Amino acid sequence: MSNIYTAYRVAGHGPVKILLLHALTGGTDAADRDGVKGWWGPVFKPEAPLAEHSVTVWTPNLYGSCYGTTELDEQTLQAKKAPASLTAINTRLQAEVLADWIRSLDLHFDLLIGPSLGGMVGLELACLMPDRFRAIGIIGCSAKSDAWLWGTNEIQRAILRSPELSDEEAVALARRAAMLTFRTPTSLGKRFEIPEKMRAWLEYHGKALAARFTRKSYLAMLDAMDGHDLGRDRGGLVSAMSCIKIPLFVLGMQDDRMISTDSLYETIDSAKEAGVRCALDWIQTIHGHDSFLIEWPQVVKWLNKLIHEVS
Repeated sequence: MSNIYTAYRVAGHGPVKILLLHALTGGTDAADRDGVKGWWGPVFKPEAPLAEHSVTVWTPNLYGSCYGTTELDEQTLQAKKAPASLTAINTRLQAEVLADWIRSLDLHFDLLIGPSLGGMVGLELACLMPDRFRAIGIIGCSAKSDAWLWGTNEIQRAILRSPELSDEEAVALARRAAMLTFRTPTSLGKRFEIPEKMRAWLEYHGKALAARFTRKSYLAMLDAMDGHDLGRDRGGLVSAMSCIKIPLFVLGMQDDRMISTDSLYETIDSAKEAGVRCALDWIQTIHGHDSFLIEWPQVVKWLNKLIHEVS
């Protein structure tokens, strides 16, 4: 993968070294900086687990995303666009790209953390190079995508592939559909009392993503998630999990409408059968999958647990 440039940012200067992988439409800006709101900003604040004096955090951009990771040809580097060829992209390919980047900088980490798609890629990376990490924490994801995830992603994919829609329209409409898998009926019911407010909320989130994300990268990230299977070509999940020689911490979300409970328990059971030391914790919430971006006290508690493990 030497023809691929991986964009990344580094936040903090503390002794605990962390590799943090973003979710489907995230990027390198996890921490707040210079007027830019990071996607995990609250956990980087002073006295929070990822405060700059406590940890050093690397946040690379996943291959296929549109935030700076590109194939190394002059045209795409100048344009700062997603790679020209994104066929057959999956979480293993994304992990292989990251592995090359890690080797090129000779990096070693105490923790590998990833929410959602980032956690899927994190599992693949822990299989590829377990000697580079001391522990891994994944949030709202499993070791293998299932039919429910394929189906909800296919709805978004069908919208994105509609030729009559402009790029902005396609991304915005696909995001509207996705938002219903990120939350729960209870969460939305407590927030919206009339349909007009619900529609306005969906419209806002659709337009917000369309202003910062590309149609090509959206499709690539959905394909990566659909193709996720840690056990593929490794003899199944249990055999694959035996490659992970470090403690595995899993954080699930109550009433997650994106990642099924069955797939999460399959991950835990496979890890235990493989002899991996693992722990499952839950965010108690009404908000579902997006709770890792909402329930900050519970996220902070879990992160402190992970950092204590490697300190």
